[in-house]
Amino acid sequence: YLTLEVDGQLITADEYLENSLRLKQGTNESVQNFNLPRLCIKEFFPVRKCFIFDSPTHRKKLAQLETLPNDELEPEFLEQVAAFCSYIFNHSKTKTLPGGIKVNGPHLKSLVLTYINAISRGDLPCMENSVLALAQIKNSEAVKKAIAHYDQQMGHKVQLPTETLQELLDLHRESEREATEVFMKNSFKDMDQKFQKELEVIIIFFFFSSSWGLINNKRQSCFLLL
Repeated sequence: YLTLEVDGQLITADEYLENSLRLKQGTNESVQNFNLPRLCIKEFFPVRKCFIFDSPTHRKKLAQLETLPNDELEPEFLEQVAAFCSYIFNHSKTKTLPGGIKVNGPHLKSLVLTYINAISRGDLPCMENSVLALAQIKNSEAVKKAIAHYDQQMGHKVQLPTETLQELLDLHRESEREATEVFMKNSFKDMDQKFQKELEVIIIFFFFSSSWGLINNKRQSCFLLL
């Protein structure tokens, strides 16, 4: 059972953590093995915060912990969880990748799954490879969303025959701009704008193919009327 006490004096959870990270004096192997994990924690986690959690419920109920309602959990445990969540929501920064790229929930999920799959295969997880795989997936999805938006907007806005070719081009450019915004909103680490350029090519193809299809439909309607 954890007691927040050192030399008979009560201490805080943070003080308990820092006391646990104190290094031993000496250079022998035993001291080095003791100090190494503590040095790593201090190096990689310069800002530290410690939380303690009492047992959430009676020992006999722990097997059903995931299904227990809150009123069957210990009040002290619920208070500790509330304090922990409040600190995370108010102080945690957005997770970022090298280069300052922000990672949202779906991105983090994909990265975690990539790591787990690599470990399951016996491979050595590599952040760079995971990021590239994530970028491939997310940018392909972003292109599809942008194309769908462009196709939808052109279908709504274009009523052939337009008064002039310029009017048709203006509607195309407006829809293309909106589609690019959709792509930028959903893209992830698009190196050298590879996927954005791919989007531009696909939009041009869609513009000519859909416009020609609309023109043919109108032409057939006119022939029927004649």
